[in-house]
Amino acid sequence: MKMNLRILALAAAVLLPSSGAFAAASTPNQQQVMCQGDVSGATTGTRTIGGTLSAVPSGTIYVLSGQGCVLVKQQDIAYFLSQGFTPGPNLFSIQSTGALTSAASATTVLIGTLPAGAFIQSVVLQEIAGAAITGGVDIGTTASGTDIASAVALGANALVTVADSALTRIFKDGSNNPVAKGINVTCHTSCNAGSVTITVLYSYY
Repeated sequence: MKMNLRILALAAAVLLPSSGAFAAASTPNQQQVMCQGDVSGATTGTRTIGGTLSAVPSGTIYVLSGQGCVLVKQQDIAYFLSQGFTPGPNLFSIQSTGALTSAASATTVLIGTLPAGAFIQSVVLQEIAGAAITGGVDIGTTASGTDIASAVALGANALVTVADSALTRIFKDGSNNPVAKGINVTCHTSCNAGSVTITVLYSYY
């Protein structure tokens, strides 16, 4: 029997919500989502800003979403503010769908990629088929990995969050630069014909 992994979410990069439902964040250490203000006569929609010959300090080419939002490097934030942009939402989640069978419980589902400079706020798991996941759920950055969380207990019809003390939140290389990481989910021992919904919430720092 199959066990479905459904990740309830919003797309990560520039597919940002236009409703402003999430609170805007203060300027972070590395980057900031910036959104174009509602200015009469301003160009709207998906487009690019920047490049080596532009007024953008870093020379980065930024691709704005249809909502006029984009993730901006710290050195360019002042420029975007001067152009009428304002800090955008800073809470997102990852969406993907996978399937595991109880006969192949070691199979890993890659549910999405955590972008570079992202900080995991919380991971929520819910079992919806009335079957406990034997051994719990592993979450990692590699196939069958456990470096995000290991053997998270998930009983029949349970709704849980991964404990703060058991959750790895940021990822970096040997030079302390933020790096993107895939998020993989595995039944630790057996999926046991269960069905799990998972939400991974993250912000940029």
